[in-house]
Amino acid sequence: MSMFHLGWFLGPGITVQGWNTPNYAPSYDWTQPDIYQDAARALERACFDFMILEDTSAVPSAYKGSMDFYLKNATMTPKLDPAVLTPYILSVTKRLGVALTLTTTFYPPWILARQMATLDHYSKGRIGWNIVTATSDAAAQNFGYDKQFEHDQRYDMADEYIDLAAQLWEAWDADAVRMDLESQTFVDPSKVKAINFQGKYYKSRGPLNVPRSPQTKPLYVAPGGSPRGRKFSGRNAEVVLAGGDSIAEMKEYRAEVRSHAEAYGRDPDKIKTMFIAGVFVARDKKGVEEIKENLPKMRQRRFEAHLASLSFLSGIDFSKFDLDTPLPEIKTNGMQSMLRMFKDAGPKATLRDIGMRPPGWELIGTPDEIASMMKEAMEEIGGDGFLVTGPVTPRYVNSVTDELVPVLQKRGLTRKEYSHEHLRDNVMAF
Repeated sequence: MSMFHLGWFLGPGITVQGWNTPNYAPSYDWTQPDIYQDAARALERACFDFMILEDTSAVPSAYKGSMDFYLKNATMTPKLDPAVLTPYILSVTKRLGVALTLTTTFYPPWILARQMATLDHYSKGRIGWNIVTATSDAAAQNFGYDKQFEHDQRYDMADEYIDLAAQLWEAWDADAVRMDLESQTFVDPSKVKAINFQGKYYKSRGPLNVPRSPQTKPLYVAPGGSPRGRKFSGRNAEVVLAGGDSIAEMKEYRAEVRSHAEAYGRDPDKIKTMFIAGVFVARDKKGVEEIKENLPKMRQRRFEAHLASLSFLSGIDFSKFDLDTPLPEIKTNGMQSMLRMFKDAGPKATLRDIGMRPPGWELIGTPDEIASMMKEAMEEIGGDGFLVTGPVTPRYVNSVTDELVPVLQKRGLTRKEYSHEHLRDNVMAF
């Protein structure tokens, strides 16, 4: 089989890493960039394609109708700004890409486009954009709205937003900057044009005041488990941040996104569907058994925090539900993939059942065992790689980069070196 890609999804966001778990690294000041820089160095050493920096835009208050639980337990808050962290990561790496999360629903398109173009220049072409529409009313209220826009409308807005941003990025020709002393011409005026974009939701005269960047546009990364979200990915994404509890579900996900891409006239092989995986590396059989024994205990300790997270993402206060009664039919304007999760759990599933389930696909084993699992999964699914998720603490990161990845490389499953300077080229290399 051909090689597959590796990325890192920083699921906790830019916050205290591994809080209240054995992975916690108290020697790091969580308000400083050091722990992320150290992780980035390790990921580049292991030839990961990129890091995805997750983010949300509110201190949650959905669980028990209060911010108290979230603040006390560092659940989905606090979070520092990934756009500000990004240059710190870029400064200690040369090939690793960084995909930062910025929402189309609240960020003015011109500002986002300018910021991304600047970062792409500074990184020499290593920037990606994790495109999200945001889900919560709390986030909407931070930006002056009474409540969040309707789910499918958010994606309609995002489609138009991307069209506008692309025109802003392309408003400067690649050779517009001449810096010609003889003719006293810094920029050729004929090669920079206003775009005069006018859509249903957005308008902008343009152009940017930033020249075309090395990649022209950031690498487009998009999550989305709902039918509308998958269609959005098929239209726009170059990397799909995908979930899935089983190989069969992952295979179906990838096939659906590829079919949407074909319907939009896109080459489906230009879309890399990468699956979130919790990777737990043990050095021997005894270590494997210890992990399998400890993970349910950890989920039990974090059970209420998990319910609080589900409450924020869905907008439903799960503290009001009986934990051991089958869940009623649930509707939400928040994260629609949650509805699928509840449906897949079955009609008799209780909130306790769902709260104790692994939050995605888990790979537990020795490096050789996990490498075999990954290989078999990719062979069955068809591609395209994995997004390791977890805190960027040294203990967890190094178990992946220094124990698992060398085995993957030895088997020819992941790259041993970067073949290109730009992020998009590395992602599309195979």
